[in-house]
Amino acid sequence: MNDEKKTSIQVSPELRDRLYKLKFRKTYEQFLEELCDLYESNNESKEG
Repeated sequence: MNDEKKTSIQVSPELRDRLYKLKFRKTYEQFLEELCDLYESNNESKEG
Protein backbone atom coordinates (compact mmCIF):
# COMPACT_ATOMS: atom_id res chain seq x y z
CA MET A 1 0.00 0.00 0.00
CA ASN A 2 1.13 3.54 -0.75
CA ASP A 3 2.26 5.60 2.26
CA GLU A 4 1.26 8.93 0.68
CA LYS A 5 -1.28 10.93 2.62
CA LYS A 6 -4.60 11.04 0.81
CA THR A 7 -7.79 12.99 1.15
CA SER A 8 -11.18 12.24 -0.26
CA ILE A 9 -13.56 14.30 -2.34
CA GLN A 10 -17.26 13.76 -2.78
CA VAL A 11 -18.89 13.94 -6.19
CA SER A 12 -22.32 13.07 -7.44
CA PRO A 13 -22.88 9.60 -8.86
CA GLU A 14 -23.40 11.19 -12.29
CA LEU A 15 -20.05 12.94 -12.22
CA ARG A 16 -18.35 9.83 -10.88
CA ASP A 17 -19.71 7.87 -13.84
CA ARG A 18 -18.48 10.51 -16.29
CA LEU A 19 -15.03 10.49 -14.73
CA TYR A 20 -14.92 6.72 -14.84
CA LYS A 21 -15.61 6.74 -18.60
CA LEU A 22 -12.93 9.38 -19.22
CA LYS A 23 -10.13 7.88 -17.15
CA PHE A 24 -9.85 4.69 -19.25
CA ARG A 25 -7.06 2.45 -17.86
CA LYS A 26 -5.71 5.06 -15.48
CA THR A 27 -6.10 5.52 -11.79
CA TYR A 28 -8.17 8.46 -10.63
CA GLU A 29 -4.95 9.95 -9.26
CA GLN A 30 -3.25 9.79 -12.68
CA PHE A 31 -6.30 11.09 -14.48
CA LEU A 32 -6.80 14.04 -12.14
CA GLU A 33 -3.09 14.93 -12.31
CA GLU A 34 -3.32 15.06 -16.12
CA LEU A 35 -6.53 17.08 -15.92
CA CYS A 36 -4.88 19.63 -13.61
CA ASP A 37 -1.83 19.83 -15.89
CA LEU A 38 -4.02 20.47 -18.93
CA TYR A 39 -6.03 23.12 -17.12
CA GLU A 40 -2.91 24.89 -15.83
CA SER A 41 -1.16 24.85 -19.21
CA ASN A 42 -4.32 26.16 -20.91
CA ASN A 43 -4.59 29.05 -18.44
CA GLU A 44 -0.89 29.88 -18.77
CA SER A 45 -1.21 30.16 -22.55
CA LYS A 46 -4.17 32.53 -22.17
CA GLU A 47 -2.26 34.74 -19.71
CA GLY A 48 1.00 34.92 -21.65
